[in-house]
Amino acid sequence: MTTTLPSSKPHTPTPVRTRTPVAGLRFHHIGVAVKSLEEALRNYTGLFGMRQISLPVVVPGEHVRVCFVEAPPGVLIELVEGLGQHSPVAAIVARTGAGPYHICYQVPDLDQAVVQLRRQGCLRLKRFACPGLDPLRFAFLLTPDRQLFELCEAENDKDNA
Repeated sequence: MTTTLPSSKPHTPTPVRTRTPVAGLRFHHIGVAVKSLEEALRNYTGLFGMRQISLPVVVPGEHVRVCFVEAPPGVLIELVEGLGQHSPVAAIVARTGAGPYHICYQVPDLDQAVVQLRRQGCLRLKRFACPGLDPLRFAFLLTPDRQLFELCEAENDKDNA
C-alpha cells in the first residue's frame, strides 16, 4: 500500500519572536534523575565506562543528593537522587522512572542572566547556593514553553566576566 501526502503549498516557518542570547552561556551538564545514587554510579561507571569525578553531596534545600560523572570527552552528567517526600526528583522518579531531568548552562553572571531570561518570558522557579560545589550558585527556570533548565555560576566566573 502506498501512502500519498496531500499536496500543499511549501511550508513557511512561523516567525519566532526575536530573543537576545545570554552572554557567555555555555553547556555545563545534563542532570539525570535516579532512584539510587549508588546503583546509578555502578551503572554509569561499570556499564558505560564513565569516571566518577565528585563525591556524593547532599543539597538540603533541594532535597537531593548529587554526584557527577564524566563521559569522554569531558561531558558532565549530574546524577540526582531525590531525598524524602518533599523532593520533586523523587516524585518524578516515582511517576515516570529514572531519566533525563534538566540541562544546565553555565553563565558568567547568574543575576544578570536570570533578569534577561525573565524579560524574555522564562519563569524563575528557584535560586540556591551549594557551598562546597563549584559551580556555587544555581537557578532553576522554565522556558516559555515550560522546559526545565538550570543555570550555574562558578565562583571564578565573576572574575572573568
